[in-house]
Amino acid sequence: MSDKVRETSSKAAMKELKEEYLRMLEESFQNTTEIKKGDVVEAPIVSISDQYLILNLGGKFDAYAEIGEFSDEKGVLQYAVGDTLKGYVVDKNDQGYVVGKSLTKQYVDKQSILDAFEKKIPVQGKIYSPTKGGFNVDILGARAFCPFSQVSLRPAEDSSVFIGKTLDFIVIECSENCRRIVVSHRQLAEAQEQETKAAALKKLNVGDVVKGVVMRMTTFGAFIDLGGIEGLMHVSEISWQHVVKPQDELKVGQELEVKILEIKGDKIALSLKALQENPFVSAMSELHEGDTINCRILRLHNFGAFAELKPGVEGLIPISEMSRNRNIAHPREVLKEGTYVQVQILRIDPDTRKISLSLKALQEDPWDNIDELVKLETGFEGIVESSTNFGVFVTITEGVTGLLPRSRIRKTDNFKTGDQVTLMVTALDKDNRRITLDYTDRGPDEVIEARPRFEDNQAREPRGNRSDNYRGDSGSSQRRGGGGGRGRSDEEWRKYANQKVNPSEDNPFKDL
Repeated sequence: MSDKVRETSSKAAMKELKEEYLRMLEESFQNTTEIKKGDVVEAPIVSISDQYLILNLGGKFDAYAEIGEFSDEKGVLQYAVGDTLKGYVVDKNDQGYVVGKSLTKQYVDKQSILDAFEKKIPVQGKIYSPTKGGFNVDILGARAFCPFSQVSLRPAEDSSVFIGKTLDFIVIECSENCRRIVVSHRQLAEAQEQETKAAALKKLNVGDVVKGVVMRMTTFGAFIDLGGIEGLMHVSEISWQHVVKPQDELKVGQELEVKILEIKGDKIALSLKALQENPFVSAMSELHEGDTINCRILRLHNFGAFAELKPGVEGLIPISEMSRNRNIAHPREVLKEGTYVQVQILRIDPDTRKISLSLKALQEDPWDNIDELVKLETGFEGIVESSTNFGVFVTITEGVTGLLPRSRIRKTDNFKTGDQVTLMVTALDKDNRRITLDYTDRGPDEVIEARPRFEDNQAREPRGNRSDNYRGDSGSSQRRGGGGGRGRSDEEWRKYANQKVNPSEDNPFKDL
């Protein structure tokens, strides 16, 4: 290639580069002229000086923002070179555009207040005095009104703490002559809180272990600040041990690590317990069905008592497992919270992590010596326990109950709970733990008339823990006289034996 051709080609390339440069420069001027006061800009930070953040708007002039305006409450700047800064164009001068978080007196007039109202641009104001229903606020040289409900996200006990504070506000109402101006700081704070929450949520996932600070506590749990968003730790997730109030285990301002259990929208469920070893797992190698163990009574309910076997491991003593010798209406009759008792472990369900306990199992069983306690055909003084539609239950001795069948009761008798009666044992079934009673003065030729059943409103159901002493079908035929009532008696016994006591619906151990 000749030198002349080479020179011509080089000149063409230079011309093309120059035209491209001029075109890009023209575009930059056009882009810059489109930026107006009040516009929202998001631009990268290209440098940081002692006082300013320098932004690149992509035009002829750079923009700058004061560091103090974009620092946090402690004066710490959270931005670095390369980060994107969001703000409002508040002025333009020889150095470029001025970007701020809100409009200030330094750059605007009253017309700017109207612009701020129409474009929803934040304005800076100072609260200088209280007034009826709110505060007087100096907004760019004009007086504005801020209602109490709009000054902060959460109400303060002492409203005077806001006097003298300089805050950013949004103009929510403005007349044409700016004589009536109503502003709100709360709306800005809510918007900022939502942005912060959204940014924080992007960093969180279910299963993460994160650091947090206890912010406040209620009866049902504690709110934990995770850095821009709060999560709730329910009282049941604080510890494996039973916690009555969060205040018993936590303190406001306490730093801790928690595990994220669930995220629904902006609601986050947290757990401290999930980071602790489950004591039930380790206890399974030490506890076995049939063991006798000393435990502490924690809580009493109408269906039973919860006892602590080991720290964080609880078992239930059902009310039916509290005594062999008496009917228990409520656990408080025999137990007291905080006391220690000896119990036997009846059942352990590793799947549901439930343990059933018994006091009764460690008590002497009167049926072991029943032949010494009960004598056939011998009168005794007993106490009426209850009346049912198939007979009257009578206490023979402590822990031993017999039944006077309904078919054997005389018309003239009307038994009531607590009545003292004289009867005798006519049949004793040790295998099924069943005792049949009759009158001591009944003659061998006395006729037993068929009698109607008790009305439903007169019948009284037997105690649940008595059902173990009355099961099976045999033995009821062992009675004196009245052989015609034998079949009826067997049927009555079966009805009683087949009765089941339904556990209370609020009993968490009802399935054991």
